[in-house]
Formats: sequence, structure tokens, C-alpha cells
Amino acid sequence: MRKIIIILLFSTLLSIGCSIHRVDIQQGNLITQEMVDQLKPGMDQRQVQLILGTPLLRDPFHHDRWDYYYSLKRKDVPFERYSLQVYFKDGRLTHTTGTVHPDEG
Repeated sequence: MRKIIIILLFSTLLSIGCSIHRVDIQQGNLITQEMVDQLKPGMDQRQVQLILGTPLLRDPFHHDRWDYYYSLKRKDVPFERYSLQVYFKDGRLTHTTGTVHPDEG
């Protein structure tokens, strides 16, 4: 009887250990092309922030640049990274560079 209990306990623990669920890990600002399309040259920083959200990085050495980063780690899928840089001159949007997360339908 003792062997049966040990075998059942061991098989239960083994089945739990083999079925560990991994959650997707998202970090940063999810920026889509639709959001970037709403940006127009000449917008002030407040308008840009309303569309894109708070930038992840406001570099003290580059006052006229905001950086938005996004990363996604999914089970059995390569690590995804996206970054968007938003540039201003005299507090007004001039242009953007970088990549955005593709719309997933």
C-alpha cells in the first residue's frame, strides 16, 4: 500500500512539473502603426503624449528626443523588440524613427 501511495504522489508531482504554464512577458509601451499615423508634424509634446503615452526614456542629454521601447517574450517564439524615437524642435514634433509593433488583426 505504501508503494502505491508513493507512486501516485510521484506521478502527480511529475505531471504538475511537466505542465508548467509560461505567461507572456510584455514590457514597455505598445506602439502600433495606427498610433504613429495619428502623429502630425507640429504637434506639441502634450498632444504626442496623449497618443503614444508616457515615453519610457526622456534622455537628459537629448531633450528633444523621446524613446518608446516595447519587448515581448512568448513561449517558443523568438524574443520581439520594438523601439520608436520621437523628435521635437522647440517643443514641436518634427519626425519619428524606429519600428512599431505590427497590428495583430
